[in-house]
Amino acid sequence: MATPTSHRVVIDLGCGFRKKPGAIGFDIARIPGVDVICDVMRPLPLRDDSIDEIQASHIVEHVDDLMAFMGEIWRVCKPGALVYLRFPHGSSKYVTWKDPTHKRGVFLATFEYFDPNTFDGRAWGYYHPAKFEITRQQLNFNMNADTWQPKWARRIAGKVFDTLANYNGRAQYFCERFWGNWVGMEEAHIWMRAIKPAEDEPSAEPATA
Repeated sequence: MATPTSHRVVIDLGCGFRKKPGAIGFDIARIPGVDVICDVMRPLPLRDDSIDEIQASHIVEHVDDLMAFMGEIWRVCKPGALVYLRFPHGSSKYVTWKDPTHKRGVFLATFEYFDPNTFDGRAWGYYHPAKFEITRQQLNFNMNADTWQPKWARRIAGKVFDTLANYNGRAQYFCERFWGNWVGMEEAHIWMRAIKPAEDEPSAEPATA
């Protein structure tokens, strides 16, 4: 079992070749950059309440049991730990289902079931004891918009649709609920913090991957 030390511990689940700088990389593949070789879709080799920040890029769409996966993330998080998830957005059928290893479409609203401050979290929070507070959300028309520059037409479309979708939380809801399917928003990002009984004051948001 991996035992984090006393300094701030950041882990990158399913890191592949692009591990977040300063993080401990977890992946099933034996490739450069991976520090802990394990199946991140099974119980993690970590103690309870031991992690300060978790990054997981394009993982949640692959897991068999999302409730169990979120529960495992919550288990290893310290109170107030930061969690950043990045995933293909369910409004784009193309990016969601072209990969035969994808198990589900995922929306920002999916994670409201884990947040007791939201309607779904209050109504259906009994699904799982894992609880998180959503602190920030983002929708992008173009996949990997922070690292890849598409051609001019997609770039302009991305600026327009991203601005409309991310104006505020209500705009994000309207995008997911009504018009996102028309254009296919390709990627979403969500930042959360773990809610636990011994929780201290809120920490700063994690940096974008």
